[in-house]
Amino acid sequence: MQLVRESTDKAIWLERTQYEESVYNISISKNGKLAIFNSATGAVVLMDSDTIINLPTKEKLCLVENGFLVPIGTQEYNRYISKIKISDKEKPDFFTIIPTTVCNAKCFYCYEEEYCKLTVNDAILDKIINYLSQHLGDNAECVLDWYGGEPLLCVNQIDKIVSTLRARGKLINRWSSSITTNGTLLSKEIIAHLIQEWHLSVAHITIDGTEKEHNYRKNVTLNGESAFQKTFSGIYELLSAGVYVNLRIHLDHLNKASFPDILQKLSVLFQFEKLHLFPTFLFPPEHSMPESYIKDSEKEELFYDVFKSLLTSKYKTDLKDMFPQPRYKGCFATRPNTLVIAPNGDVHACVQDFNTLSMTNTCKYSNFRYALEACKECAYLPICLGGCLYNRNLSNTVRTPCVRNRYIIKPLLKLLIERTI
Repeated sequence: MQLVRESTDKAIWLERTQYEESVYNISISKNGKLAIFNSATGAVVLMDSDTIINLPTKEKLCLVENGFLVPIGTQEYNRYISKIKISDKEKPDFFTIIPTTVCNAKCFYCYEEEYCKLTVNDAILDKIINYLSQHLGDNAECVLDWYGGEPLLCVNQIDKIVSTLRARGKLINRWSSSITTNGTLLSKEIIAHLIQEWHLSVAHITIDGTEKEHNYRKNVTLNGESAFQKTFSGIYELLSAGVYVNLRIHLDHLNKASFPDILQKLSVLFQFEKLHLFPTFLFPPEHSMPESYIKDSEKEELFYDVFKSLLTSKYKTDLKDMFPQPRYKGCFATRPNTLVIAPNGDVHACVQDFNTLSMTNTCKYSNFRYALEACKECAYLPICLGGCLYNRNLSNTVRTPCVRNRYIIKPLLKLLIERTI
């Protein structure tokens, strides 16, 4: 037996106690090998047996400590949700600010296409600054998260927010910012400005395929320049400057076969420790499923191919680290310390849902506990916490609330077995 990854919260062996398999065990058996992931502990084990019950004491002790075996009758769901915290903080300290819903790209999958195009005006800008001032203490420890649309279309407006809050003593040396951008407006000079003036520490950027695929999907006019090359250069400069880059790679049936080619093109970035690759599927429109989109029944196969390519590439990763850890907090939409501010000054719970809050109402999604109850019998619950609440609230939708973590475990277990045979 090989304990591939230990639990971060080990259980205690109880003498003269009968044990049974955890309801949170997710397993794959192949060629006489058994690989198990426990979603409540994050532990992973690889065995030469097809059962985990009748084992020698030493091995059984290891399985108990790491949550694969629990005392018969254990109320695992109750034990897990007792550890969940909505947030450690009650006062807002993470502000997602959307200065515009306008974007220079025209991504076909963007959910914001259905929204009217708004850019913050001077009156609303002052309103947002005053609102932030009221919620931030002096020398506040906080994150300002710039979102869009394309936030780099509003550099002057963001500069005013930051400089005014600095002048008021709200932002001194305990704050940082993050940005979600398509990367086409980045340059060495802009990046230096973002780091110096905005305290930029994290950037979220998306690649939509090979250069040809990416340029077609972004459909952005850049005076003859390649959108892919502009974004690629921006990512390189961000990483060179020490900014953490979460690089999302959108995949569907039309570009999934080119994933190894995408990795090859990106390989020059793999020298940087602050690069994180996040290949994933596209969320479909709310009420239709285009043929090119990956259906739920196809997602595990997608991730098997994706992870196999990642593990054979030059990207620095370890299979055991690709398994998610259990979660004890919900998404930003459920946390009282996070807010989304729209270009019209309204405050919301979620960047996808512009109907959940008003400027004076700070209640959050009320069905978080309901979502947990709805998924009570699911072995994946501790790594997804009921999935996307926005999608769960939709009526007559083709979307599932289940998120990426639901579909990556079995492909990873399969690869674990294959790499040890």
